[in-house]
Amino acid sequence: MSGAGASAAGGPPREAVRRLPKLDLHCHLDGAARPATLFELARASGSGLPAGDLADFERRVRVAPGCRTLREFLATFEAFYPLLRAPGAMARLARELCEDAAADGVVHLELRFCPALQADGPAGERRVLREVLDALAVAGPRCGLSWGVIVCCYRPLPPEVNGRLVELALRERGAGVVGVDLAGPEDLPGAPHAAALERARAAGLPITIHAGEAAGPHSVREALEQLHARRLGHAVALREDAALAERVRRCGVSLECCLSSNLCTGAVGSLAEHPLEALRAAGLRVTLNTDDPAVCGTTLTDEYLLAARTWGYDLQALAGFSLAAVEAAFVDEPARRRLRRRVAGGAAG
Repeated sequence: MSGAGASAAGGPPREAVRRLPKLDLHCHLDGAARPATLFELARASGSGLPAGDLADFERRVRVAPGCRTLREFLATFEAFYPLLRAPGAMARLARELCEDAAADGVVHLELRFCPALQADGPAGERRVLREVLDALAVAGPRCGLSWGVIVCCYRPLPPEVNGRLVELALRERGAGVVGVDLAGPEDLPGAPHAAALERARAAGLPITIHAGEAAGPHSVREALEQLHARRLGHAVALREDAALAERVRRCGVSLECCLSSNLCTGAVGSLAEHPLEALRAAGLRVTLNTDDPAVCGTTLTDEYLLAARTWGYDLQALAGFSLAAVEAAFVDEPARRRLRRRVAGGAAG
């Protein structure tokens, strides 16, 4: 995969990048909520959250320009989390995310969320996960994309709650759950949740871990050694430890890079500091993703264009990120072969 052929200032035409078949492996469902949808939910709930008009409301549910830490970034979600507990709200978000992703050229979507944050107790967690799975079963085929759900465990939750979420994920794996994640503030260790994640791994459910975003290389080591990650979310801290990056490469662990999000959280001060190209050039499997597209005000096409303009990638190089995502996706081999054909055909076209 060559990076030559596109100028850092310009890059490939936007429409060509939009048409390129893409995979989004790291997309939080709550972070993809359309501001207009949240505005409607707020008005229907009588929460008093809307302050004036939609434009004013949208500023409340997007990350503030001055955000510089992961905890500040996560605080943005607190403004609208209560709205997502309304019956049917998460199902609506899932349908609309399929529509938005398909319009952006996404052919495979692995969305994630933590049912414990959108529901109270075990019964509510089961209800909201089923709502999302049922919505995706209809919306995915209608929009022409394949999909999977990654159930997020959350670092601030008690280990027994995350254990319950893993059991829920295992019960619904035949209905579209494809993996388990550990997310949340990285100053909280992941080790207390190792037993729950091991239960998933032992049962054959793959694991992705948010690591090396707000914390240093030690969080990546923990993800590898104690949490048995098959993919790493963000992992920008690998720029600080070449030996650890080489270990990640040898282990075949894939990276879920999210450029706009890393700028929003202060994981990097600028795209020029981002290790994406260095890691790709070192032979790691690097994928490009949206993370929280609505909260960050981005799309996967935007993320590909950011990469093209920063590192001079041409369209062929960008297609390489899609092909890397095919190999990293939590799918079975027949599905992987179908995605290979679809991505290769679209890139050639």
